[in-house]
Parts: sequence; structure tokens; C-alpha cells
Amino acid sequence: MKLLKFEAEWCTRCKQVDKILETMTLPFPIERVDADKNTAALLEYGVRGIPHMILLDENHNIVTRIGGVLNKQQLEEALNIQ
Repeated sequence: MKLLKFEAEWCTRCKQVDKILETMTLPFPIERVDADKNTAALLEYGVRGIPHMILLDENHNIVTRIGGVLNKQQLEEALNIQ
């Protein structure tokens, strides 16, 4: 599993999500995707706004999508982390 995090340098909401992720222990790696530099990935995954996260399984199938800013508890629930 891995978490794709679609973000941009100028995005303040993306930075809010980063602060929340820093407080969490994730059982999978985060792959950051710069939305300004990788528009092909935005199209491939149907991402229309940032911040946006997509959890992929081992076969690169989408497990869950998370758009916008969630608090830590909501993010843990969305990612199924106890």
C-alpha cells in the first residue's frame, strides 16, 4: 500500500494536511505528487483539486480517496488506521 498526496508548493491547505500527517504513524509510505509539475498524474487519477490523497493497494488499485483537509481523527478513519 502507498498513499499518493497531490499537492503544490503554494497550497496552504496542503501544508495543513502535512502538519496533520507529521503527527501520525502511517503503516505505508507517502508519495508526494506535485500538481503543477505532474498534470498527467492528475488526469490519470481524476484529481480536480488539491489537497487530494489516494490510498493504493499493492496492485495499484484505489482503496480510498480523500479530498480537502480533514482533522487527524477523520484522516485516521478514512485511512482505516487504529
